[in-house]
Amino acid sequence: MATKPKITFATNPNPRNRALIDGLIPLDGYDFEYVGDKYTPGEMHYRFVQGEFDLAEMSTATLMRAKEKGKRYLALPVFFQRGPRQRNIFHCAGKVNHPSELKGKQVGAFRYGATAVSWARGYLLDEHGIKTTDVGWFVSGQEVYIGNELPVKVERLDPPPPFGQEKAHLSRLLSEGKLGAALVAGDSGYTGLFGGGTLPAAMGKFPGVKPLFEDTDEIIRYVKRTQIYPIIHIMAMREDTAERYPDLPAKIIEAFREANRQAVNYFKPGEAEGYAKERDLLGYDPYAGVLTEADKKSLQALNRYQIEQGLVKKELPLESLFVKEAFSM
Repeated sequence: MATKPKITFATNPNPRNRALIDGLIPLDGYDFEYVGDKYTPGEMHYRFVQGEFDLAEMSTATLMRAKEKGKRYLALPVFFQRGPRQRNIFHCAGKVNHPSELKGKQVGAFRYGATAVSWARGYLLDEHGIKTTDVGWFVSGQEVYIGNELPVKVERLDPPPPFGQEKAHLSRLLSEGKLGAALVAGDSGYTGLFGGGTLPAAMGKFPGVKPLFEDTDEIIRYVKRTQIYPIIHIMAMREDTAERYPDLPAKIIEAFREANRQAVNYFKPGEAEGYAKERDLLGYDPYAGVLTEADKKSLQALNRYQIEQGLVKKELPLESLFVKEAFSM
C-alpha cells in the first residue's frame, strides 16, 4: 500500500479548526499532520515564513508583504481572528481624551507590521485623519517580517521580550504617560463588535489604561457603513505544495468548511449565541470558508493601509494572493 503524502499544518486551536486538529475530518489521499501545538501565534507565523510547514495560520498583512517580495505562498479563503480593531487601541485616561491629540505623540505597538496594528492605523487614518507619519512609533516585540524600508523612525525595545509577552511593557508606558496610545492584538469576533473579552483586563494591569474607543453603537455603525470587517489571521499554504498536489487546495478548503460546521461541538457556553449575533449583524458567516465581496473589500482596504504605512509598495491583485479555487468553490 502506497504511503500517503504527509501535509503538515499549524494553526492556533479554536472551535472552527478543532475538528481538523482532533483528526475528525480526513483529507482524502493525504496524511494531514497537525504540528502547531507548541507555538504562540507570533512564533507560528515566524516559523511558517521560514518555510517550516506546508500550511499555516498566518498574519494577513505579513502574507501580503511576503507575496510582494516574491515569497511563494498562497492564501485560502479561511479566516480566523477577525473583527473591528477599535477596541485594540489603548490610551491612559486623562492623558489623551480624543484621537486628534495623538498627533505628535509616541504611539506603541507590539509589532509595527502586525495585522492588528495595520488595521488599527488604517482606522485612525480613515476615521480620524491620523497618518502613520503624524506620530512616533515604539515597538515592544519582535517583528515577524517587514520587507521594505519604513517611512518612519521606529524605536524598539532591545532585547524584545519572548513572543506573547509584549503587552505588559506597553501598558506600563501608557500608564506612565510615555506613550499617547498603544495598538495591540486582542479580542476578535463578537467581543470585538459588542464588547467583553479578555483584552481590557490584560492591558489594564497599570492604572488608567483602557480602550480609546468603547462605544459599541459607534463600532457597529462603522462596520455597517464601511462593510470593512478586518481579517487578522488567514490560512496560507506554500505555493510549491499546491503545485506538487493540484487537488490539495480544494480538499483543504472543504475540510476547513466542514470544521466550521462542526464548531458548535467545541463552543464554550455563550459562544454560539455570540457568533450568531455577529453573523446576523453582518448578514453572512465571516468564517464559512468563502471569499465574499465584503472580504474582498476588506482585503483591498488592508492593502491600501499597508501602502500608506510603508509596508507594501503597490496594490496586489487578489488573484495573486489566493489559490484559484478561492474564486470557484
